[in-house]
Amino acid sequence: MSNIKLVHSGGNSVSLTTPDSNPAANRTFKLPGADGTSGQALVTDGSGALSFATVSTPTYTEYSTQTVGGANAYAITITGDPKIIEVSLFEVRHANAQNIMYRLSNSGGETSSAYYDVSTYHQAGGSDVSSRGLNQGQGCLVNYDFNGADNLITGKAIFTKVNTGLYTFSAIYNHRFASGAGNDQYILTSSGHVNNTSAVTQFRIFTSSGGNFTSGTINVRGIT
Repeated sequence: MSNIKLVHSGGNSVSLTTPDSNPAANRTFKLPGADGTSGQALVTDGSGALSFATVSTPTYTEYSTQTVGGANAYAITITGDPKIIEVSLFEVRHANAQNIMYRLSNSGGETSSAYYDVSTYHQAGGSDVSSRGLNQGQGCLVNYDFNGADNLITGKAIFTKVNTGLYTFSAIYNHRFASGAGNDQYILTSSGHVNNTSAVTQFRIFTSSGGNFTSGTINVRGIT
């Protein structure tokens, strides 16, 4: 194994050496003609030409953190065409036994169709599993119309951009009856995809047929 040794005036050296295993062919790497800027790294064009480039890192945008209460729906503006939209709920409570829905929208208006989701729940500690069907059209379902009010929902949904207006999503939540139903707990899951056909500019959360959110926190952020 051969190497190039660069000796410092103090006596120690730095060496460049060949790979541990024999390359599949002779390799030539062409160094750039100028230095890069601070923080840049060497990248290759795949043909041996090296250059300095800025290494991209994810950018997190906090769109909104809201304490909810007194309204049926909350709309949050989405900017920057994020690759991922994260929606987190912390002990969100609604006044009635209602399904909670998500919808993405754009400048052309709210998208109320082209959602395809399958949702399931089962009671914590139990084996019973119930499913809500396919191709619902109402949006990403967060929970079911359980019997009982003052329900608490905690968990997260993640929408991942596949192409303009095309998102897959998955969600998992803890649903707890705070009163009136023996403090039952349920594990909720929802997954599917959204065909919105254009860039997303808004996220909206609402209940299926009336009733207001009464407390809790909703956080929406994007990753670009």
